[in-house]
Amino acid sequence: METLQISDIEWRALNALIPADSARPARLGTLGPEGTSSEYIAQLMSDSLGGRGGFRIVLENTYEQCMESLTGERVDLVLVAHAYAKINVFYMNPSLEPAIIFRGSTPEYGLATRSDFTFHEELLSSDTVISHPAPVPLLQHHFDRPVMLATADSTSQAAGYVANGRYNIAITNEQAVKQHNLKFVYKFSRIPMTWTVFSRRKERNDHADG
Repeated sequence: METLQISDIEWRALNALIPADSARPARLGTLGPEGTSSEYIAQLMSDSLGGRGGFRIVLENTYEQCMESLTGERVDLVLVAHAYAKINVFYMNPSLEPAIIFRGSTPEYGLATRSDFTFHEELLSSDTVISHPAPVPLLQHHFDRPVMLATADSTSQAAGYVANGRYNIAITNEQAVKQHNLKFVYKFSRIPMTWTVFSRRKERNDHADG
């Protein structure tokens, strides 16, 4: 099982935001739907809390919606991957602050298709590959050819578009491949990633005083 690399200082900061006597688990928002790397890391975080009861993970369609849920107090914390191109909007929001920063590798990434689809590498020059923007650079490191691309809001959404026949090939991760009954036709690797958990600023944070 993947081990999160969270320092003792960061764990203490996180625990300070999760009251031990709360009547409900802390709500951790992140990018959905089910099968995203963000959900995978959020679940590892929740499991790591052990006796603290874990998080109630809330999945949103975009990170922007995660931020709206956090500022609107519909979630208590939000987990954001540093590969998210607009993570600066979280850092610049005067209502929010980074609670912890840590490292956690994603599930394995690769190219996936439906089980009945016949893939060959030449298709990358003629067929459109659907992907979240973040892992697109993987293509240039593995294939020496131009690739036509379309974008999705998440790796899991990309996998869903292949499952329902909208596209034939997706860059996605192992969790989404299983979720949508796809098959890998080319594997990349896990992606070593860093992450930030954001909270509301302490003067506005429900858990600031325990």
